[in-house]
Amino acid sequence: MNKKKVITLALIATLATATLTGCNKDVWDFKYTFNKAIIVNGDTATIVEIDKWTDYDGEQLQIITKDGTIIVTSSFDTKLINDKDGNIKAEDIARALVGDEGEITYLDTGKKFTLTP
Repeated sequence: MNKKKVITLALIATLATATLTGCNKDVWDFKYTFNKAIIVNGDTATIVEIDKWTDYDGEQLQIITKDGTIIVTSSFDTKLINDKDGNIKAEDIARALVGDEGEITYLDTGKKFTLTP
């Protein structure tokens, strides 16, 4: 009887481990909240207000803006941030990413400005 219990428990443990290992990130993925994305292309940064976002296997991100625009971009070129409660704002991060002579555009307002040293 004890031998059957041990074998049964070992089998259950093996199946549970295999199941959890077979799942990709869904088991350990946490929910993060971001309100803005900064998409960088060379010396240009575009700041986007986020309504919803999804990450896919690989490096793809899908961002849905407040007005419903859908953007699919690379996580290599995109920084997701939440600047609601912090001291650092999206514009500060964008400035750091594009350098002193870069350009920053706000997608929702079209506000564009070139940085000067």
